[in-house]
Amino acid sequence: MSVAKCTVVDDLPPNPVLRESLLNGFVEHPDGRKLKLHSGISRLNLNALYRTVLGRRPTLVIEIGMAYGISTLGILTALEELKQGELISIDPYPQWEQGMAVAYHQIARAGLANRHRHIRDYSYNALPKLLAEGRRPDLVYIDGWHTFDGAFIDFFYADKLIGVGGVVAFNDAGWRSVFRVIRFLQTHRKYRELDVGLPRQYSSRNFLFSIIKRIQGRSTLDRYFEKIEAWEPAFYYYRRF
Repeated sequence: MSVAKCTVVDDLPPNPVLRESLLNGFVEHPDGRKLKLHSGISRLNLNALYRTVLGRRPTLVIEIGMAYGISTLGILTALEELKQGELISIDPYPQWEQGMAVAYHQIARAGLANRHRHIRDYSYNALPKLLAEGRRPDLVYIDGWHTFDGAFIDFFYADKLIGVGGVVAFNDAGWRSVFRVIRFLQTHRKYRELDVGLPRQYSSRNFLFSIIKRIQGRSTLDRYFEKIEAWEPAFYYYRRF
């Protein structure tokens, strides 16, 4: 599989709200409380996402999983710099009103709400509706429910939504469930992996597990794939993945 080259540096996107959260380790609630930042993508993954959006110049991005809005702010910051584009975030926030309130507040503080739409629903409900509406994202960032079936459904619909040249990215790509979906993509669809400047990392709970992950190619950091052909196999086709 070919890999397109790119370079990412360990620097934060130029958004004061986002930088404050990541550097100080807290997010702000609408009532002024400072809450510990415990739900969000890593700095390396954030930088890769931000710079990928800048480089690809999308008119529509869909992210699955919003949490405290760290990835959301990274995408929106890039779109605002480009002076174009919309972000649709999908997150049901089940029994987590506080998380949604914080994300909304962070986005409003950053002055980026005009480019953002939140769908409060499960992705398996929201994605088919977006497909029926004819929405055509240029990039889909998958960071939702991390079981195999959840991640697979997210990819299945992402593949339907994007056209040739569109990009699908996976957070927590080293999880066995997510990695299995990536293997399906590599064997049952036509994509090429993009090098967005992220190193391969295989660290795990112990040395043996790290070796296993390295052998499997199950890197911990995000992975990005560009659709190169609108191909689907015949109905009887199957390869192990």
